[in-house]
Amino acid sequence: MKSKKWVIFSTALLMLPLMLLSATVTEAQVPDKPVIVCTTSAVGSVVEEFVGDTADVLVLVQPGLCPADFDMKPGYIDAVNKAQILFKQNIKGEFWLDGLLAAAENSDLTIVAISGVYNTPAGAKSYIRGVGGNLSEILDLDLNAKTSEMLNGVDEVSSLMASQATILDATNVKVICMSWLKTFIKSAGFTVVATFNPPETLSAGDITTLIETAQNESVALVVDNLQIDTKFGAGIASQVGAEHVVITNFPGAIPNTETLQEMLRYNAEQLFNGTVTWKATSTLKTEKAYLENQVAMFQIAAALAAIVAVAEAVLLYAKRKK
Repeated sequence: MKSKKWVIFSTALLMLPLMLLSATVTEAQVPDKPVIVCTTSAVGSVVEEFVGDTADVLVLVQPGLCPADFDMKPGYIDAVNKAQILFKQNIKGEFWLDGLLAAAENSDLTIVAISGVYNTPAGAKSYIRGVGGNLSEILDLDLNAKTSEMLNGVDEVSSLMASQATILDATNVKVICMSWLKTFIKSAGFTVVATFNPPETLSAGDITTLIETAQNESVALVVDNLQIDTKFGAGIASQVGAEHVVITNFPGAIPNTETLQEMLRYNAEQLFNGTVTWKATSTLKTEKAYLENQVAMFQIAAALAAIVAVAEAVLLYAKRKK
């Protein structure tokens, strides 16, 4: 009995190296996830939606920041060195990208530029097609079904925007906004009468002109860009009786805006909600002005009646004296 157990034990010992070798070979055969680097969440959100957990995706610029404020870190250089694909937007704010690529020294890196507008329904669809097409070609993936799903999601948001714009008569709602938001706001059906660049670049004359335009045009909304400044527009809005609205130019900066579709929906809701508030406030102001006029007229009438009464009393007194 003991000899039989010894034989089994000896056999197991002999088989152990083979089992370990087999496990090592199997593990080696499992390919590593591709590393994909994206300059901003405008492209990164689309990549992440396509690949899910089948790839490691790194977005360099955090969505709450302007790309021009990107701070290069050693970890980013290492990530780009290991990456298979890098998606970029080709915007001025990516002026730091050449230095990052030079430091990473990755000659095998495939660089893809997804340029153009992305913060409108039409632009978002173009981004989805561009990212999906490149991922399909480079990684040999079939993304047709996912592409259709994402495009349909954008169409749903677009329909919602059109419906709300009609209900609120957005064409007659005048807006002043940060210049980088103009295209989206117009796509939502609003009329943009003036724009402004980052506040630190504006002169006192620029600000005076904005206020005068807002007053002359009876502007309803003043819209700030979250990634640039959230207070500048509030100052103008308070002076001209407009509503102040803040929207985001990059997905993921605010909860539940992680995709382009969600970002578009959120931004549209901010504009429409601001419009509803402005209209309600305007109605209250009109009613208040009407009531104030009525009170003033009543006071005038009462004063005239008092004058007439005094005059009549004087006449009666005069007649009695005679």
